[in-house]
Amino acid sequence: MPNQKLVDAPRIQGITRGPLPASRKVYVAGALHPDLRVPLREISQTPTHVGQGEQRKAVPNPPVLVYDTTGPYTDADAELDLTKGLPAIRASWIAARSSAVSFKTGSFK
Repeated sequence: MPNQKLVDAPRIQGITRGPLPASRKVYVAGALHPDLRVPLREISQTPTHVGQGEQRKAVPNPPVLVYDTTGPYTDADAELDLTKGLPAIRASWIAARSSAVSFKTGSFK
C-alpha cells in the first residue's frame, strides 16, 4: 500500500507523551456507559489581581475543564505499546448494540 506509513523507532519516539503544562488529565464516568471514562483536561488558571498598591491582592481562579482529545498519550498512568495499537475499550458496548458486524483483519479486498 503506497499510503501506509512505517512505524519505526524514530517515529514512535517523536510522539508527544506525558502531561501538558499547567494542566492535568482527569476522567468522569460516562452517562450511558459508566464503565467508560470520559477524558477531560483540567487547566489551571493564574490568579486575577485586583486593587492597587498595598490593597492589591491575588484572587484565585478555578480550573477550567475541557474535553481532552489527546487519547492515552498524555495520561501519565497509561501503559502503552505503540507497536501494538490502542486497547479496544469500547468493544463490549459495541457488541452489546447488536448492530455491528465484525470482520477478520485483512478480509476486505
